Amino acid sequence: MPIIVKETTGPASYSAGGFEVTIGELEKVDKAVAQVIGGGEYLAQVVSISGNKVTVKVRDNIEQAVDEGGTATYTIGAEVGDGTDLSAVTFLVIAYGY
Repeated sequence: MPIIVKETTGPASYSAGGFEVTIGELEKVDKAVAQVIGGGEYLAQVVSISGNKVTVKVRDNIEQAVDEGGTATYTIGAEVGDGTDLSAVTFLVIAYGY
């Protein structure tokens, strides 16, 4: 099964629910993961796959807090807002399928 690694930039105007990345080298994507590799403190999450299209939701970064006892808590940021310019952010999508 082929594994495709695709680098892409985010949209100039993000829409709630995510943005679509087409994996043209595959007819059907079975599984995919996404991550931010440059340009911002964001988290990327694959939320759906349809054919060879992967939808990536973008959230603000994880915040970590450590209390006096040394216990760490993590808070995942909310989805970025509609219209957020992510064109300077680079994403990496790793997909496999056929």
